[in-house]
Amino acid sequence: MSYTVAEFITLRLKQLGCYHVFGVPGTSCSDFIDSLVADPDMQFVNTVNELEAGYAADGYGRQGAIGAVSVAYGVGTLSMANGIASALTERVPLAVINGGPTDKDLRLEAEYDVLFSHSTGFGKTDLKVFRKLTLGAAEIRTLEGAADRIDRLLIMAIERSGPVYIEIPQDLWKQPIGHFSPNLAYSPKRFKRGARPFTQAVADKLAQASNPVVLLGAELVRFDLIDEAMRFVEAQNLPFYTTLLSKSLVSESHPLFCGVYDSDLAPSTVTQGVESSDCVIALGCLFGIDHRYMVTSLGDKLLRVAFNKAMIGTEVLPKLSLGASLESLNQLPELTHTDRQIPTVAGQTYQDRRAQWQSKLGDDPYNGTLGHDGIFAAIGDFLTEQPDPYYISLDTCLASFPGADIPVLDTQCFLSNPIWLSIGQGTPAAIGAYFATGKRPLIVTGDGGFQMVSQAFSSFVQNQIPGIIVIIDNGSYAIEQFLIDGTFFTEPNKAPLDYVMLNGWKYENMPHVYNGGIGLRVTSYDDLLGALHHAHARPDQPCVIAAQIPMKDLPAENRAFLGI
Repeated sequence: MSYTVAEFITLRLKQLGCYHVFGVPGTSCSDFIDSLVADPDMQFVNTVNELEAGYAADGYGRQGAIGAVSVAYGVGTLSMANGIASALTERVPLAVINGGPTDKDLRLEAEYDVLFSHSTGFGKTDLKVFRKLTLGAAEIRTLEGAADRIDRLLIMAIERSGPVYIEIPQDLWKQPIGHFSPNLAYSPKRFKRGARPFTQAVADKLAQASNPVVLLGAELVRFDLIDEAMRFVEAQNLPFYTTLLSKSLVSESHPLFCGVYDSDLAPSTVTQGVESSDCVIALGCLFGIDHRYMVTSLGDKLLRVAFNKAMIGTEVLPKLSLGASLESLNQLPELTHTDRQIPTVAGQTYQDRRAQWQSKLGDDPYNGTLGHDGIFAAIGDFLTEQPDPYYISLDTCLASFPGADIPVLDTQCFLSNPIWLSIGQGTPAAIGAYFATGKRPLIVTGDGGFQMVSQAFSSFVQNQIPGIIVIIDNGSYAIEQFLIDGTFFTEPNKAPLDYVMLNGWKYENMPHVYNGGIGLRVTSYDDLLGALHHAHARPDQPCVIAAQIPMKDLPAENRAFLGI
């Protein structure tokens, strides 16, 4: 059977487990979209805008298969750049499939100085930009060797876990690709040079340590290494924590699970367990600004391997892949005490995990004015009553801190953006996660982040995604106010910064604008719990819930940080 370039890329995406491509149609990529539409196994998910498409592909790629996105050249690709940067930073496999200018377009622009459609006039802008935002980027301007070049980029996205960029001139989509291997054959590379020194260092530390712990990271999900990591954890009877990026990679009902280290504002049982450890073994973890204190204070007590780089403190070891390190670690004899007391949080409710903050709660979460802690108390109680798991998407906002403590008993059903920290990512990324997993999304977002991407609600309606979106409505970019000038929260009469204020939206009226869904507004714990049950009973449509709280309300850990 002869395949066109467009059909070939469609085939390869399917072979990599990708059956949904997100995007906004444009003439430069229309032939590729036609190929997707013609294939009964594929679906082109038409999003409202390009940034939404990028975020959705990012969310899709976090679930084990490669994500894919295709939008118009120039005006489309540059609009979605932030979503691709998110995938690059948090190491999500993703393919940007772009239609580009033809040879004739480039020749006429050079000779007559007349720009082709969406050209900046400065030459190959998309390719240059995405070389900085992907692991690899190439334009395929000739058919000779095209299949091999496309294959190499797709394999790179999988093997190194990150985005790649493939640009096809608009007049090449329907051309025959020529000979290619029927299957995309590859095997994950395991670099082993650093295995011996790393394993020896771990063995030496474990033999001497009195309170060793393990941090499990997102790379374990990216490369399907969770079982190998848990074999090591269980054989050595080691307490383990996850980062916020890797939350729910293992069920939080596991008896060795001790919590989520999202930052140094985590509950003291978590921060002390990690920061006071004399041996922290980090497997597949990405560390960002919220981990800086932990990483720098531990020094050589931190032994880590992630994405082919192994380190002991600041010492970089010879190249080592996570898979090879686990293979070596699992050959170690038992080095730890099996009778060690484990500070597990398995079986604890959300309120149990938050018990240490009792004195710092702004108000009783169950009575009076709704606040951050009341919102999550309601969400935690709601989730414990549900027989089927929700897929939780936590947007970057002050809710990131209490959201880390929500118990998640199912596996791989939590999404956040804690390294790139892009406000607004959570809502559209949940669209991609839904298409990849089929699990019903429950999204918690700040009002500022939601206003950035609110048009995504239209995609929920159009695709009948029964997501529940809880908007923390305090009328401001509260997380920016907290980071820039926290005295607003400590001084009762102090006004907020002018530039963090938002226009107040009637979010509950959005279904009238987007021709579907449910809209509700709540001001108390009981109202929110009732609204969640009301939305749950309507699995045929999305629901937006505006949870109205005072502008000066803070989660308990942020209050503690400010000394309130």
